[in-house]
Amino acid sequence: MANEAISDDPFRLLVQSILDYAIYMLDPNGFVTSWNAGAERIKGFRTEEILGQHISTFYTPEDRAAGVPNRVLETARGEGKFEGEGWRVRKDGSRFWASVVVDAIKNEHGEVIGFAKITRDMTEKREAQQALLEAERGFRILVQGVTDYAIYMLDPAGRVTSWNAGAERIKGYAPSEIIGEHFSRFYTPEDLDIGVPKRALETARSAGRYEAEGWRMRKDGTRFWASVVIDAIKDEDGELIGFAKITRDMTEKRETQLRLEESREQLFRSQKMEALGQLTGGLAHDFNNLLTAILGACELALRNLDDPEKLKRMLDGVRGSAQRGAGLTKQLLAFARAQQLEIKPIDLKPFLAEMTTLVRPSLRSNIELVTETSDQLWPVDADAGALELAILNLAFNARDAMKDGGQLKISAHNVVLNGDPEDLKGEHVVLKVSDTGTGMTPEVMERVFEPFFTTKGYGEGTGLGLSQVFGFAKQIGGAITVESRAGKGASFCLYLPATRTARASETPVNGKHALGRVLIVEDDALLAELAAGMLAELGFEGTVVHSAKQALEQLAGGERPRLIFSDVVMPGGISGIELARKVRNRFPELPILLTTGYSEEVGKPHGFPVLQKPYEMDALANALSNLLKLEISAN
Repeated sequence: MANEAISDDPFRLLVQSILDYAIYMLDPNGFVTSWNAGAERIKGFRTEEILGQHISTFYTPEDRAAGVPNRVLETARGEGKFEGEGWRVRKDGSRFWASVVVDAIKNEHGEVIGFAKITRDMTEKREAQQALLEAERGFRILVQGVTDYAIYMLDPAGRVTSWNAGAERIKGYAPSEIIGEHFSRFYTPEDLDIGVPKRALETARSAGRYEAEGWRMRKDGTRFWASVVIDAIKDEDGELIGFAKITRDMTEKRETQLRLEESREQLFRSQKMEALGQLTGGLAHDFNNLLTAILGACELALRNLDDPEKLKRMLDGVRGSAQRGAGLTKQLLAFARAQQLEIKPIDLKPFLAEMTTLVRPSLRSNIELVTETSDQLWPVDADAGALELAILNLAFNARDAMKDGGQLKISAHNVVLNGDPEDLKGEHVVLKVSDTGTGMTPEVMERVFEPFFTTKGYGEGTGLGLSQVFGFAKQIGGAITVESRAGKGASFCLYLPATRTARASETPVNGKHALGRVLIVEDDALLAELAAGMLAELGFEGTVVHSAKQALEQLAGGERPRLIFSDVVMPGGISGIELARKVRNRFPELPILLTTGYSEEVGKPHGFPVLQKPYEMDALANALSNLLKLEISAN
């Protein structure tokens, strides 16, 4: 017996020490005969309080009235075991959700001598499960109640496994009609032909998500513009178990957006017509003044052919008016970015010194001109004529903003940019033109570079000056910014790309001696005669032909010229650029200089130098000098 007592002690000690389970014994009639620490903790009864009490003590009044305790014992007696869950009552009357196992204990003769009962408090786990079930129920109700979105599930093969009210409203299918069908039936025939549904699932499978917009089909065959998201759904092991698909009908929004874009386009066209109307007034005013000066000077010149001094003044007047007209045309072409620029290195220090001399006479006496440049100013890549025009436009804009006088400051300094402004990077020179004038409001600043926009009165300006500066900056790969406050003046910063390229060596020659023959290709007889005259003054002999075809014939049959000087736009089906390409293919060493007033063809890459019309002898001399590497002077 002593040995048996010793062997029982460890088991009894184990059972008594368990706190998470109530483990106790019942006699064959259901009365408690043992009680462990876990039972005391879970049910609240001490051992001396509960021993000899019936099992029904732990049941709710409803269960006792329904005879549940007796059925539990009868089940365990008849089947050997009872398992179940339900509400139980503690000593203090509170309830807890219990997981219960009752095992029948039998002797060697098979007679029931009692029951072993194990109870576990499952209240927290049940509450968590109930919360999860409630959340799932709420989510299911939410998804089913959504009508603006089609929300449904697909199996891994793309077949529909669930269907909400929004999907029924948008696509037109009832759940019984669509569940089990492949989702590709929602796609257009065109998308089916190129495999869009398959690619959508493959993308979602590999990337985890697929997003797109496009046309989809309803049950009745009509189309709607859909925004689609497909998410891959995976289990805890990372295995794909299906897809969640959300579709929204964006047809109305897309149509609204298209109407808005159309309205904006109409507004833009309307504003453009209004701007062209404003431009017409300014241009008509300026050109009528120029034409009046030219016609008047010509008439007086014809009447005074015997007075050389007066004749010279009249011709100078004609020349000055023509130069102003050329400047106005240059502004228009620069704004349109259709003017061919001759990009070359420019040393800014002497260039700005010359510009100061050019700007100063145009300023009123109450405006002070100040210049400031750094000692080691980098050369810049730009077109000298266009840069000169840009500086003049900025200076004149500053002058007009200082009606009561002030200070105009032109400065330049080196800067290395790293993405600001306008993503510019590398070495640049900042040319800054500042004034102490009236400044600008934020509303004016937003439109200051718009074509034809001006705050000046009717006929006082075309609104193209600052647009020319903007277009020039873009053409050379630079930028322009403005800072201003009303009443505090304005500062324009022109960012010019720096260069360190040395200029090609030039060999001086005597411009008065014959420098060779130039083949002039020009369909306008008067312009051809003028070009020949200018070339003669520069020391060249000119030969004139009036079409590209004639030029090719002469090159094939006679002595080759020193260079070819050709107009771009000509009759006969062969343009100046096409002529230049044919000549380069046959005579690669023969220099070619093109000239034009305006041609869309010039705006495209072609690889030939272009002299912009109208040109004067100095411009022609510079172009020939650069092309032939000679020092040619118009003096």
